[in-house]
Amino acid sequence: MISAALASSLAVMATATTAEAATRPAIAKSILNHRGISLATTHDSGVRDKANAKQNITDTAAGRKARRSSYGTAPGGSVTLNTNMLNAMLKLNTVKRFTFRVTEVAGGSHSRGSKHYAGRAFDVGTVNGSRVSTGGAGYTKAKKFMKACRSYGAVLVLGPGDAGHSTHVHCQW
Repeated sequence: MISAALASSLAVMATATTAEAATRPAIAKSILNHRGISLATTHDSGVRDKANAKQNITDTAAGRKARRSSYGTAPGGSVTLNTNMLNAMLKLNTVKRFTFRVTEVAGGSHSRGSKHYAGRAFDVGTVNGSRVSTGGAGYTKAKKFMKACRSYGAVLVLGPGDAGHSTHVHCQW
């Protein structure tokens, strides 16, 4: 038998989880409808599958799990995308006014244990019309985008100057 306090806490948690699940598709739909957010339909590797950034967001908007790729170190299967990550992705455009191209969400081949596979990270290759790079406008814009990701609760943000991230920004929740 559980106490009334525990039962009440469990009911609140269930309600929050249900509300989050209902919100996730709406946020994903908004991402799809914003001109300032471009979603890649292929992986940087050139591999074509149904785990590309656009398909991940489309699946989430339809209430489905996002697919993961099945090549390289990618584990295959599917995952529920993190609501906080999706909300930040949307606000980076609608509030912070960045335009950007998402190159990966749950798909692609990343390092083993990558949070992409847990639906908690996305990569961006272009910010405000400039490709992410180690110098010039691409560098300056990437650094501003990285700071904005942190302001929305990203726990790990990598980009130019970090090993393996000279051409993209990685934002992780």
